[in-house]
Amino acid sequence: MKVVYIVTGVLLATVLMAVLASWNRQTSGKDLSVENNQDTTKPKVQQAKENPYEGLRHIAFSITPEKLGISLPTGKTTVYGVVMDWGIDGATATVISFQTGDASFYLSTGGGVIGGGRHKNVNSASKQFVRLAQSFLKKATKTESTGLPVTDQVKFYLLTNNGIYGGQEIMKNFENSSSDWMKLFEEGNKVLSELRKTSENK
Repeated sequence: MKVVYIVTGVLLATVLMAVLASWNRQTSGKDLSVENNQDTTKPKVQQAKENPYEGLRHIAFSITPEKLGISLPTGKTTVYGVVMDWGIDGATATVISFQTGDASFYLSTGGGVIGGGRHKNVNSASKQFVRLAQSFLKKATKTESTGLPVTDQVKFYLLTNNGIYGGQEIMKNFENSSSDWMKLFEEGNKVLSELRKTSENK
């Protein structure tokens, strides 16, 4: 079992590296802004001339259930969104999912995918990621800080109707199967993988 988890961790890292390489090839020189005449049925895979990463990530944290058009039960802390930040090689890869199935991926070096949740495969993976995050609330700590991870660290931010809850882990613990966050990390990688598949078929 331990060997299986070690291999899984390596494969997850390989998936991200493949995504970075693929999107860097596909998105060179494109603008991240979405114009009205673009086909909105397809995810936007783009690299910005001016890096919009910080602004897009900030917007993700400002999304409320009301903005998503969903109603959450009162009297219970409910996760409606997840932001997973992965520090790798001095940059950050950010996967964002919401209860509605909306999903995006941003790179701190520029580029990424927006609007992936319009596709069934991404939408399904995104919803599952958020559903699973609900069970991780007990492992997380309420926070007002949403700082980026260092290299080889992953940070999870669970967006709830009662504020933001955070947790973090180092890659080594995913690779040796000792992390309590392993299942959530795997689900986040499924969203990333589905976004990649969709963008390759654009």
